[in-house]
Amino acid sequence: MVLGHYRLETKIVGRKAKDKTGKEIPGKQVSIIAKAAYRSGQMLKDEGAERTFNYRSRAQEVVYSEILSPEDGPEWLTSEKASTKAGTRKQRETRQRLWNTIERVEKRKDSQLAREFIASIPRGLNEAQQIELVRGWCQSEFTSKGFVVDLAVHRSKNGKNPHAHILCTTRPVSGEGFGKKPDTSGKFKGRGNAGGGAKDELIAWRASWETHANTALEKAGRTERVDRRSLKDRGIDRTPEPKIGVTAVAMKNRGVEADPRRFQMQRRTRLLNSVRPFLRSIQKSGEVRQHGMGSEWWEKPIIFLERVREQTAELVKNTWQKMLDLGRSRRTNEPDISR
Repeated sequence: MVLGHYRLETKIVGRKAKDKTGKEIPGKQVSIIAKAAYRSGQMLKDEGAERTFNYRSRAQEVVYSEILSPEDGPEWLTSEKASTKAGTRKQRETRQRLWNTIERVEKRKDSQLAREFIASIPRGLNEAQQIELVRGWCQSEFTSKGFVVDLAVHRSKNGKNPHAHILCTTRPVSGEGFGKKPDTSGKFKGRGNAGGGAKDELIAWRASWETHANTALEKAGRTERVDRRSLKDRGIDRTPEPKIGVTAVAMKNRGVEADPRRFQMQRRTRLLNSVRPFLRSIQKSGEVRQHGMGSEWWEKPIIFLERVREQTAELVKNTWQKMLDLGRSRRTNEPDISR
């Protein structure tokens, strides 16, 4: 069995704007309309703030987008069909109305506007299978329980990072509109501090995504599987590499390192992981077993370099011989112009 990359992150999108350290930014608020426009690659208007957010330049990254709602929701939500393609006028109007309604319903200045999920999608699935996976999970976990979901399936330019952005309302909806938020007793302690109930909910979501992803892979006839467990829980003696983020990687590719410390930490972690087996071997037996490459740790690089030298010398010799043979062949075939 081949293990694929697993990722399911979630966070609350609140009205209070915060910096990367989680500290509140005075006088600044978050617009859920802006976030929806960014993830869907559309242009949406925040009616309350009288601002328009245009992210149509990102539309090429959006493979698919859709708004899912419960069957007993209001007509303007349930009329949105699954076959609606990303970026259509109908979907844009529905998305704009949805999040402007949420902005009006949530009256507190510190309101929680939505919950966002970011999920990595197995690359072994084709586009239709990836969309089916995301839709099925959202319907199972959220719309079946009364919530509205705004989903977008993204793919990077090289196609190696298919993932889904999912915005879910924190209030359930019915034909009369959005109702009260579910009881959070036991889930939060004080102001926003997660309690045991919130942790249990997150664990359940992560387990559910693993099950849905592996079921999709099995249905598609793929041998890959994903595993939500940590390296430690899986018995893998390796330190997790620090998260870099797509923005930092893109900046580095342009020759700019926004935060060199993160890349230094990544290189350090990779180096430690590469020497960890040797350290474990030294701790157990006092020497490193190299499987034919020498019994002591210092012998391996010497033997490796010797092999490289031998292979390089042989390659140069063969190349030089081919050049000599080619020269002789050309001289033999040249016409005799001395007569």
